Amino acid sequence: MEKAEVTKILKNRDLIVEELYSWAETFDDEVDEEGEKSLVSYDYVYSLAERLEQDNCTDKDYEEILFHIWQINHGDEIIRM
Repeated sequence: MEKAEVTKILKNRDLIVEELYSWAETFDDEVDEEGEKSLVSYDYVYSLAERLEQDNCTDKDYEEILFHIWQINHGDEIIRM
């Protein structure tokens, strides 16, 4: 993970945290292969937002954050990097 990318994430931390929490909600109704409710994706994105909010991210977390920013921005530029 490049330091410049981490710096951009930290510069926009409040907005990114807010958007990640909101993004996690889109996974709230997810079901698994058997049709049972699954919170795996919800829990993962929510915990990612918590770690960013608490300034407790690993390099892998920052990579995942960039991926989710790309997904959140798909079609619209909600988070400018």
